[in-house]
Amino acid sequence: MEYRIIAFEEVSSTNDLAMACPEEYGAGSVLTARRQTAGRGQRGNRWESDPGVNLMFSLVLEPTHVLVEEQFRISEMAALAASDAVRASTGGRVACGVKWPNDLYVGDRKIGGILIEHTLQSEFLSRSVVGIGINVGQRVFDPSLPNPTSIANELSADYLACPSPERVLEAFCEAFERRYEQEEAALHADFMARLWRGDGGFYDYRDAASGERFRAAISGVDRRTGELTLRLSEADGGGDGRYWFKEVEPLFRAFRAADRFLKN
Repeated sequence: MEYRIIAFEEVSSTNDLAMACPEEYGAGSVLTARRQTAGRGQRGNRWESDPGVNLMFSLVLEPTHVLVEEQFRISEMAALAASDAVRASTGGRVACGVKWPNDLYVGDRKIGGILIEHTLQSEFLSRSVVGIGINVGQRVFDPSLPNPTSIANELSADYLACPSPERVLEAFCEAFERRYEQEEAALHADFMARLWRGDGGFYDYRDAASGERFRAAISGVDRRTGELTLRLSEADGGGDGRYWFKEVEPLFRAFRAADRFLKN
């Protein structure tokens, strides 16, 4: 794939711009911006970033060979390539993983996020815009954010070794080239190996519809649809539960402790 990098000083949203101008931004276009005034994340959230210190971009694809019901492959490619880029640009010192379905985590802290928008042609994808934000050089974050981090914060004392956003983008383009050509089963295996909380341990979750809290372990992710399967603990009745995006959310121990304190 040939990449055409188009850099902007300021836009409302690189995803919005790419989606609005399909004739101008074809496959391989990479739209970057030092500042987004209306950057968007998953769940309709805004993506906040200090100007110029982080990486914000959208990659345009035309994956006309991918069936609509198999679109999760694009998520796996993008998430793994972004994770690869953080690792490669830091010489492996920042072990970036993937939180289902496609956030970027280091430990229990969020270092980046991905928003993918598709247009369809019959049963196939016709165009995909992959929007990615990675916290690179930002050191201080809005205190209302629950668990942010950045490459600079993860490197800590090695702050001067923090890569530039441009270097992280270069590493992403190199990684995405490999991931885009990767065989489907191998791609999915790598996704599962890089998955946050994918170690078989039991963690706290909440059912988004009922509010019920439970402990479960990740037992699988459907490689075509992205549906998550959780194995409930024996104390929570055992068995498997299957969830689509937004149907379940992870809880952190600090949140559970606060919940119990409020109840008491």
